[in-house]
Formats: sequence, structure tokens, C-alpha cells
Amino acid sequence: MRTKIIWSLIIGLAYLSSTTTSEATLISDKCDVCHTMHNSQDGLEMSFNTGPNPSLLRNDCIGCHTGTNITDSFPFVLDTSEELDYGTTGTEGTTNTLAGGNFYWVVSTDSTGHNVTGVTTLEDQTHGLVPPGGTALDERLTCAGQYGCHGDRSESDQFTAMKYSHHYTKPLLWQDGSTIAKSYRFLDGIQGFGHTTYEYLPSQTSHNKYYGKDRSAETDTATGTISSLCSQCHADFHNGSGNVASGTFGGGVWFRHPTDFDMGRASAGNEFNSYNGGSGTSNPYSVISPVATANTGASVNQTVYTVSDDAIVMCLSCHRPHGTPYSSLLRWNYKGWPSDGYNGCAKCHTLKD
Repeated sequence: MRTKIIWSLIIGLAYLSSTTTSEATLISDKCDVCHTMHNSQDGLEMSFNTGPNPSLLRNDCIGCHTGTNITDSFPFVLDTSEELDYGTTGTEGTTNTLAGGNFYWVVSTDSTGHNVTGVTTLEDQTHGLVPPGGTALDERLTCAGQYGCHGDRSESDQFTAMKYSHHYTKPLLWQDGSTIAKSYRFLDGIQGFGHTTYEYLPSQTSHNKYYGKDRSAETDTATGTISSLCSQCHADFHNGSGNVASGTFGGGVWFRHPTDFDMGRASAGNEFNSYNGGSGTSNPYSVISPVATANTGASVNQTVYTVSDDAIVMCLSCHRPHGTPYSSLLRWNYKGWPSDGYNGCAKCHTLKD
């Protein structure tokens, strides 16, 4: 028995020494932060909601991910504070923007966020169960599973859909989408490189790295990109047949805003070459209107137009998936511009401000 214990300690120490500091921290966290064995201690219930929950969890998705972002926090998606500082674009140094935005505003205004079960009690009062650009769902949106974005989309139960995900972390590696655990933000099959503090106070050198593909045809779904995930509900916004002008894909007049399309295709002197104030050769990356890249390395793209396919327009160039104070989940108040608000579109459309 003693020999087995010694070998277990040796193996454990060897494993921890091979991981990064971030990984070792998560691995050594106490299990009871997330789980409870008996759901009672000192006469008190250990679940933070109506529990008990599957997998001995102390809370559900929204319950665990409700809080205020700080430098070393895990991802929060809902802050229930009455005074929230989103700022003009959610990227200013004084803001407390959460991971993927904040569900806070959708509680009172449908158009400001995805209407997810657990956040609001009613379905979307404008769209009901029909996602814009898509077909009707059978049930309301959830965080994970069949009607959600995260986890195994073939599972109806949210807890089951997230199995084998949270116990795995490789924060300094590209997430290749090969499993749920190895998918970007546990979005099944989606690739990317996640900011270690979930874009808390992002900068040109510290932000999420989104995977994109320069599509060659409007019917190319660009598997594995962040925009392809959005297209699973909003299909017509991504690759609707007949929704671009005739001729070469990417030419002529668009009927819907392109996604998974590289601005680097634009001719010399085109306004897109001046993205974020650059010259078209090594433009500074913008966290106000971010772009995706086909590069799958584990370093973030501090500049664009540096390598091929690194200025790819995506859904998240304009929107935050969880919510913002602004209509249509936009990153900035475009509706209030020009008298007020902010024209984030001009980060790409540099001649139209």
C-alpha cells in the first residue's frame, strides 16, 4: 500500500510539473467549489439554487457564472448589479464587461441579448422561438445542449451536454474543436484561442483569438469558425443562397453583411485596407471591432494584414453573444450615431464615418 501511495505522489507531481501555472492552479482547486457530496453541512443546504443538481453540482450554468469580472476570475456572463459601467464600446479601462458580454440588459429589453432560460422568465416578446434568419425552435434557448450554444448539441439536458468539459483546461493551447473539452469556450467543434481572463480589459496584445476562414463561395459553411456556430440558428445571415450579387463571390453588392470573408481580398487603396487606422500592411488589431484569423497558432494577432487571411469579418466583429446595453447585441450604440452613440462600423468602413 505504501509503495502505491509513493508512486501516486510521484506521478501526480510529475504531471503538475508538466502543466502550466494556470493549469496547475485549476487542477489543485478544491472539488467542493463546484460539487457537494451530501448537499448539507452544519445544518445548511450546500446548493445555491433549488438543488440538488445532477453530477453533485452546487449550482446550474447561470448560477455558477453570475458575478463581476476581476483579473483572476473564471468567466461570468451575468452581473446583477444595478450600476454597470459598460462604457462606449465595452473595452475602456474602467469597464467591467463580462465574458461575451452581459445578460443583464436582456432581462428588461429583449433586443439587447439572447433570451436564455435561467436569465429571463419569458421568451423573446418580438421573435418568440424564431431566431432571426433561421427557423423556429421547439423550446427556448438554454446555455448548453440541444437548444444552447455550449456543449454537446445532441444532448437535451444541459448538465449532460457539458460532461467531460470543465475538468479539462489547456489555456495556453489552441482549441482545435476535436472534442467538447478541446473546443473554444466548449462550443462544440469551434476552434479558437481564449483570453485567459475572458477579455477582461482587452488590449491589442491581450484578447480572444477567433478562428475564421476566407470562404470561396456563399454556400461554404466554413466549419469550425465562430461564425459557423452562429449560423446554426441564424443560417441566412451566414450563407443564404442568392443573398449576394451575381458574379465572383465577394464582388458586387452584398444583400447581407459578409461573414468569414477576408478584407485582405480588397484591392489596393480600398477603405478596408485602412482597418483601425492602418495602412494595409501591419494594421493594429482592434478590440472594438475584432476580426478572425485562419492562423491556428497559440499567440494572439497583435496586427492584421501581416499574414494571409488574418482580417476576416465575423459575427463577433459587430456583436457580443451574451448581450450589451445596445440594440441587436451590438458592441456599440450605432443607432444613436451620429448625434450620439458610436460608429464602430468605421473601424472597417474607414471612409464612412
